[in-house]
Amino acid sequence: MTVLTTIEGGTKAGSRTGNPEGDRAGAYGASWNSVSYGQGEAASFDWAAAVGALRYAFQPIVQLRSGRCHGYEALLRGFERTGFANAAELLDSAEAAGLLATVETALHAKAVAAYRALSGWNEAKLFLNLDARLIGRPDSPWLARDQAASRSNGIVLELSESRPVASGVAVDAAVDRYRQGGAGIAIDDFGVGHSGLRTLYEARPDYVKIDRFFVAGIDADSRKRALVAALAGHAHALGIQIVAEGVETATEFYTCRDLGCDFAQGFLIARPRVDLTSLPNRYPVVEELNRRDRRQPSESHRRLSEVIERLPPLRVDSRKTELLDYFRREGSAAIAPIIDEHDRPLGLIRERDLKRFVYSRFGGELLRNRGLGNGLDDLVIRSPVCDISTPLDRVIEAFSTESAADGIVIVEGGAYAGVLSSGALLRLVHERNLAMAADQNPLTRLPGNAAILRHIEAALADDGRGHVLAYLDFDNFKPFNDSFGFRQGDRAILMFSERLKAWTGNAGAVAKAADAFAGHIGGDDFFLGVSGGDEDEVLSRLTELLALFRSDAESLYDAETRESGGFLAKDRYGAVRRFPLLAASGVAVVIPSGSHGLTPDAVNTAIADHKAAAKGAEDKLCVVRLV
Repeated sequence: MTVLTTIEGGTKAGSRTGNPEGDRAGAYGASWNSVSYGQGEAASFDWAAAVGALRYAFQPIVQLRSGRCHGYEALLRGFERTGFANAAELLDSAEAAGLLATVETALHAKAVAAYRALSGWNEAKLFLNLDARLIGRPDSPWLARDQAASRSNGIVLELSESRPVASGVAVDAAVDRYRQGGAGIAIDDFGVGHSGLRTLYEARPDYVKIDRFFVAGIDADSRKRALVAALAGHAHALGIQIVAEGVETATEFYTCRDLGCDFAQGFLIARPRVDLTSLPNRYPVVEELNRRDRRQPSESHRRLSEVIERLPPLRVDSRKTELLDYFRREGSAAIAPIIDEHDRPLGLIRERDLKRFVYSRFGGELLRNRGLGNGLDDLVIRSPVCDISTPLDRVIEAFSTESAADGIVIVEGGAYAGVLSSGALLRLVHERNLAMAADQNPLTRLPGNAAILRHIEAALADDGRGHVLAYLDFDNFKPFNDSFGFRQGDRAILMFSERLKAWTGNAGAVAKAADAFAGHIGGDDFFLGVSGGDEDEVLSRLTELLALFRSDAESLYDAETRESGGFLAKDRYGAVRRFPLLAASGVAVVIPSGSHGLTPDAVNTAIADHKAAAKGAEDKLCVVRLV
């Protein structure tokens, strides 16, 4: 008697649901009688009735750049009919009764049966939450007794960090047993649970789901953006894909996408639903968000499209003899990309790992041996994965590691597109270094005019946040340089550049939730761009920056000059006159959020028209608002 037979009141699951997959789902179940009921009130509770009263809702997990549905998470509903407030309370009580594994197994079987009754279920993966207390236990669901019979066909187990794994459990070995049954592995609620980085290291997951805490308001929080960007980079280098949980606004969507997250889940895309009859394979809301976005990294897309090798992939269910033929072809690469039935990449197979077959006289016969298995999944190694629209700088930073030695799998819209070889990656690194050297001021090492223009264009396209674009220069720098020498002039320029670097390196502290970019136009002309944050606070800090430099610059003079508050020098017409001590002034162009249609020329014109006003202002700052 399977779990589903019990919880459906004695009728076969297949006949109840009209679902031919019902009996197969029941194969993952266990008899309620197979586990001791323990002691106390929890043991006398009618667990079969409670499980039977629950229903499953499904919420999509969608590819951020294409809108293609990658999978659905199964979420329990109907607790008001069980006497429990939520899933955590139910599972805690089941654990107290000694029935955690039985209840979890029954719930999973119920989810699988409901899911596979829906039209189109085999086009997407099913994400199931697995209580962490079951990891390493012999009665845990989804352990493969007979690998061929228990192949999970698209199941991904989410290891929730809301409960700790039992002490002494070897997580890596326990997770391997789930993989042997064909299940994928995801870490759920990453960043707020018990184990965090240790679980990430030991479980070697296929997915990491970033908790809603880090996604909420990420567009206006620089610390959250820094953490998510770092996690995405490291995860991709290990072949792990990132799911942003709880995406509820368009700005959160764009930010998560641009930081490198692969998938999104949240109310913006779709709420969990129990009344589905079929599963859409695409979500128009995501397609529309991408169409409306003007910040598409088209240059990155173009360059990666040029350098990737579009190696023909092999399906994971191909026979091993087909793999031999693949590597025997003339001009074949040393790696073979492996994909699933929906063109999603699973990893690579390296020719060097097959030497005993490729170079053996009887290699084909060995590979036909059923004892070695028919498919390719046991030969696949995980490889870094990168979307073709990822900015090149992020590609280079994330994948310039040993993990990319065999190449990076490039995906487009979640599907396999090609492989970026280690040689091509080195070319991209070289190109970037040359571009940076050509567009970097040799004195201050700040980005130059080309980078500044790119920043202004990106800011104008990013209408979801407000921006402050400031032009800053020294007052009366030529008389200072002529009187005190170029060395002192260079010292002044370096002083100011260090102030700007301090701002950009600590933007979130200088102006809460802000991003900053500093550039050196040339000579004593500088640029500072601040995106996000409170406008009044940014402008206040900018005024403070100018005042601090005025104080810094006093150290460039002797005591007598400081005391007098000025010096004599020739002006541009050759007349000798008195000049005040060195100071900086600036024009701050404010672009409110929601502004459309502005161009870099409009910004430049506003700056040119107000430079004189800035130099004459008491606080040396002139603010211009463009809308």
